[in-house]
Amino acid sequence: MNDIILELVNKCNLGNLLESPIRIEGGLLNKMFKVSTTKGNFAFKLINPEVIKRKEGKKNILFTEKVSNIAKKNGIKCISAIEINNELIHSIKDNYFLIFDWFEGRPIGEAELTEDKIKKIAKELSKLHKIDFSTLKNECDIYYELDEIDFDFYLSKIKDENIYNLVKEIKNRFNNLDKESIECLKKIKDKKVISHRDLDLPNILWNKENMPVIIDWETSGWVNPTLEVIDTAWNWAGGKDFFDKNKYSIFMNTYEKEGGIIDDYEIAFKADYKAKLRWFEYNLKRITIFDFLDEEEKKLGEKEVFRSADEIIKFDDYKNDMLNYNKNI
Repeated sequence: MNDIILELVNKCNLGNLLESPIRIEGGLLNKMFKVSTTKGNFAFKLINPEVIKRKEGKKNILFTEKVSNIAKKNGIKCISAIEINNELIHSIKDNYFLIFDWFEGRPIGEAELTEDKIKKIAKELSKLHKIDFSTLKNECDIYYELDEIDFDFYLSKIKDENIYNLVKEIKNRFNNLDKESIECLKKIKDKKVISHRDLDLPNILWNKENMPVIIDWETSGWVNPTLEVIDTAWNWAGGKDFFDKNKYSIFMNTYEKEGGIIDDYEIAFKADYKAKLRWFEYNLKRITIFDFLDEEEKKLGEKEVFRSADEIIKFDDYKNDMLNYNKNI
């Protein structure tokens, strides 16, 4: 990969490498490298091959960069890809990259989830939902697919005994959640905005002034705003590893106080299962039918199958706490 990055540095006229590219850990979909040259420090994002192979893959990536640029012009602190030689996506030997100026910020972990930070993210989401993206609406065809997951198909392909047993154990529960979420999505799909759709902790970097900067816009597209609020509040209430009802309530209340509108709450809540189930299914694909992925990708897929299944179960177990959150905080 170092040789490919060197070739791309030369192609983009970014100077001479000062040191070998440094792999940045943490991405669940794409791979990121810090590249230091005589012209500055850059972040090179290697786009996941499955994403780029999709029929509308390149088009959708270009669209999401337009979303981030409009968000930036409307006061959202965010990082957008650099255009070089009139190109945003740069290819070298069937490898596709986005290039960013390096930003000295850091994501936080669950232990650092303070009330102040939660309020800041809720405010940013409220601002994001008010932005006029009407110039892009004819370009946006990214929305959640409404196909049911065929768990029996994956069971027929899974070779790992532990993963097979997991899918067999949860398939009926997940199948019921999948069907219900699809029906709920149909009910709210016309109430939608263009937004980020993945404001998880790793996708927010905090600058020296302790302000949030949003990165990784590649999942941007149509979303029901209430559904996105629920999903984001879940993440910032520690949902992936624990759940804090007080923090969830703070997020929801702050969003509303900043002018955000929460509508069709229970329907949107049930609809939110689909995004989590789609990620679970994507990782099943990683280990069964995506034969072009490297061993590292497949290992990550195995890990995410277990983690995402656990998150869906937790989300379902805590649903009553979220549906009855404290509106007086």
